[in-house]
Amino acid sequence: MSTMPMTGDFVRESLELHLFWARIMKEHAIFDEDGFECKDVALLQEAENFKCKFEEILYEAICLAPGVISAEVLQSGELFTDKTLMAEQKMLELSGIAINTQLTVNELNLQPGMGMIPPGTGIEEKICVLNEKALTCAQAMAAFLQRVYDDVTKACCLFTHNLPSIFQHQLDETKMYMKHILRLQRGQLVDPTFHRVEMEMFWNQIMKEHAEVIRQLLDPKEEPLIEKANMHAKAFKKIQEEFEDGTQAKTNLQQITRETYAATLSLKDFKATNAELILACQLKSTISALLADHVLRETNHYLRILEMPLPEFHGGRG
Repeated sequence: MSTMPMTGDFVRESLELHLFWARIMKEHAIFDEDGFECKDVALLQEAENFKCKFEEILYEAICLAPGVISAEVLQSGELFTDKTLMAEQKMLELSGIAINTQLTVNELNLQPGMGMIPPGTGIEEKICVLNEKALTCAQAMAAFLQRVYDDVTKACCLFTHNLPSIFQHQLDETKMYMKHILRLQRGQLVDPTFHRVEMEMFWNQIMKEHAEVIRQLLDPKEEPLIEKANMHAKAFKKIQEEFEDGTQAKTNLQQITRETYAATLSLKDFKATNAELILACQLKSTISALLADHVLRETNHYLRILEMPLPEFHGGRG
């Protein structure tokens, strides 16, 4: 259980965390299930079980969210876009994997609030329980992804239609979800500059990998889009070189953030166009509509982080 004093911020931040990450996790499970061979029945069932567990977490978060989560998050495009429901329906149609689209319908109808929690509702305790449930599921998912990655890359006893690096990418995101949950449950205070650098380094790496995967999954005939994906990957690689490690930046953080914001905004437009083209069956690739929407939502999430005020920071080691 949490050791922190119960506050409206704790409730709001926890719900916003699960509304974003539980959806991401359940979609990882869908992509994994879609990539396994028919003979790998146990793995298919494990992925299906993870999908169902994270759908349950998402459902609980949606039920507790009305009037609590911020309008900023609700309108950011990180929880859903105008393409999410169509993308889910297309994924269901083409893969046969069951997807609870009613969750998306329910999210579309959510109303924001100010995060003020009336006394006596018991919501804080419910949030603590939900956080622990999500943490347990994420820990199990991390172990699953590590095992699959090792079986593909080290033991060479498993083949999937997903690129091996995608499992590592999913694992990194799962660990970040776990880290956020633990911070909330323990009431940990973090240095704002360190936290901001940590977030930018993490999401810049994720954005770079998104561009690289898109480049890899595009049909060879889609040369202009391949070139654009490569351009985005190089842009984020260059930005990453501005950081010395997870705690320092070589130059002023404000300048890095401005460069990052411009690169992320450009990548968002690229991803949004790709998602529209895939839904219209006008793009040759092995990228599903749901994957296209998935990476777009992550970009929207990062843009919201970048739009937050920067802590006082003067760059370098000073």
